[in-house]
Amino acid sequence: MLTTGLWPLVKMRPLDIIANPADKPKAIFISAFDSSPLAPDYDYVLHGENAAFQAGITALSKLAPKVHLTVNGGGAPDSTFSNAKDCQINKISGKHPAGNVGTQIHHIDPINKGEVVWTINAQDVAIIGRLFLTGKYDASRIVALTGSEVKAPKYYKMIIGSPVSKLLNGAINDGDVRIISGNVLSGTKISKDGNLGYYDNQITVIPEGTEPKFMISKGWMEPGFGKFSTNRSYFSWLMPNKKYRMDTNLNGEIRNFVVTGEMEKVFPFDIYPMQLIKSVMYNDIDLMEKLGIYEVAPEDFALCEFVCTSKIDIQNVIREGLDVIQKECM
Repeated sequence: MLTTGLWPLVKMRPLDIIANPADKPKAIFISAFDSSPLAPDYDYVLHGENAAFQAGITALSKLAPKVHLTVNGGGAPDSTFSNAKDCQINKISGKHPAGNVGTQIHHIDPINKGEVVWTINAQDVAIIGRLFLTGKYDASRIVALTGSEVKAPKYYKMIIGSPVSKLLNGAINDGDVRIISGNVLSGTKISKDGNLGYYDNQITVIPEGTEPKFMISKGWMEPGFGKFSTNRSYFSWLMPNKKYRMDTNLNGEIRNFVVTGEMEKVFPFDIYPMQLIKSVMYNDIDLMEKLGIYEVAPEDFALCEFVCTSKIDIQNVIREGLDVIQKECM
C-alpha cells in the first residue's frame, strides 16, 4: 500500500490526519453508510463489489487486531456489507451524524490518550481490494452530483482528484452558485474549474446567497414563513415538512459566544462541545485533553457549527486545536 500510493486513504484518530504506518492501531473503523445531507448511498455505489470490498477488509485485518464495519441499523444493508468477513459488524441508526466514523468510534470503542485508531472510507476499502486482486491501483470511485442547483442529480464514476468542469457543464442552473467538494456541512468550496477532493464522494451545488434582502420583506423583520430555523425563531416551525432552497448566507455577523444549549442537542458524544471549543479558543491544552480533544475531528462539529447562533467557524477552531495537540503532545 505504501509503494503503490494507496496509504493516504488511511486516516487516523486522534488528529484526523493521514495514518502513520509505524503506529500500532487498536482498531480500524469503516463506516458503511453516510448520513450527511444528500450523501451517496453506499449500498448502491458498492453493489456488485463484494469481492473487492472483502479483499480490502481482509488486507486491513492484517494491520490491526480488529476491524469494525458499521452498517446502518435502520435498514437492510447490501450483501456487500452484511456478508463481510474478517471484521466485526456493528449496527448504528439515527440522524446525522450517525454515519460519521467519529460518532461510531465514540460509541463502540472510544479513544483514550495514547491510543490510535485508523479510519477508511467504504469506497476506498474497495480500491484497496482491487489492488490486491488485480495488482493495479484503480483510483476511480462513484460520486454523487447533488444540490438544489443541479438540474438532474445523478451518480458519476470519477477518478480521485479529477476536474469537475465537464461534470458541471450544462448540469447546473445559471446564476451565482457555490460548488462544494463534499457535503454542505463539512465540504470544501471549489471553483467550476476545481477538482474533486481526495476523500470526497460527493459534489454539491447550492445558491451562493449574495442577493441583498430587504429587512421587511426578506430580512430579519419578516415573519419567516420561508426561512429555515432549527428553533422557533421564525413561523416556519408551523410547517415541519416544508422543503427549503438553502443558500450560504449567514444572515448576520460573528457574535459573542454565548451558552444556548443548541449544540448539545445535535452532538451525540458524551463530551461538552461548547466547553471543548472554548478551551481550544484560549489554547488550554490540559483542558482540551480532559474535554475529549483526542476523540474528535472537525466534521464531528459540523452540526454544532450549523446551529451556532454566534456564527463561529467551529470546524476551523477544532482543526487548529488538533494542530496544537499534534505539535505539543504527539
